[in-house]
Amino acid sequence: MKNAFIACYLAGGIIGVVPLAYMSLPHPVQEPQATTTGAASEWATVSHADYTVSDFRLQSVNGLSLYDDKITVERMLGEPNQINQDEWLTEMETYEYPNMDIVFRDGIMDEIKVSGSASTIWIDDEEIPVSIEALIDALGEPDYKAEDGIVYERRENVLKLFINYDTGTLESIAYYHISSV
Repeated sequence: MKNAFIACYLAGGIIGVVPLAYMSLPHPVQEPQATTTGAASEWATVSHADYTVSDFRLQSVNGLSLYDDKITVERMLGEPNQINQDEWLTEMETYEYPNMDIVFRDGIMDEIKVSGSASTIWIDDEEIPVSIEALIDALGEPDYKAEDGIVYERRENVLKLFINYDTGTLESIAYYHISSV
């Protein structure tokens, strides 16, 4: 069953079919109406003409692709500091590294979460400071704004900046397949 799912998913990604799970999502999500401070309010008020066009394809984050397995991750990063199994979703397992968690579902990479307190992030082999401004400068105009951040989509891959609008801080960066939503 797992192999059939993977084959269907890969075939869908190759021919550009949008996964059904994505089609049912409401987007773009409206921008929050709460007042913001600091960096978050600054990017929210920038006109679209001020954004750059991004060449990022979102194929890797911190040297890892969403198609890497546990063996590849451990070979690249070493043993995780801790491995956590979700109490309710037993197929979910999280490898914890400094400033980064890697989530596996049934042994397949599901998501990479980078802490907002990390100093840099590598996206498609380019190092970028971890800040709202630096990431927007590098990635360009977001594809849409969500109530909890901004989102970049490139084919089947998604990079989401989780922003605390009350404090204007970047809480985390998530990298995942669009079908994981």
